[in-house]
Amino acid sequence: MQDYWIKISESEDDGIKYHHFLITAQNQTEARKFAMAFIERFIEDDENPEAIESGYSFYNKAVFVRLVSIKETTKETFKNFLLKLHTIDMG
Repeated sequence: MQDYWIKISESEDDGIKYHHFLITAQNQTEARKFAMAFIERFIEDDENPEAIESGYSFYNKAVFVRLVSIKETTKETFKNFLLKLHTIDMG
């Protein structure tokens, strides 16, 4: 099994947010399938998301969630990215 770094964009009127996830899968095709299933349920309140290219739209096209990228990685590399992203260095 290989680890894949999944980058997802969430677009609304007020801008774009990026989310990063780690998926373990047999190959990149399976990782994409898992990512798309995750995106389809990204916003739980919308029971009828609409399929769009590389993702889904929610709330009558008010929010767009798309798969931006998939790349092979390791848990250690992904962990280091998250620590860097969420660490405040006052020194």
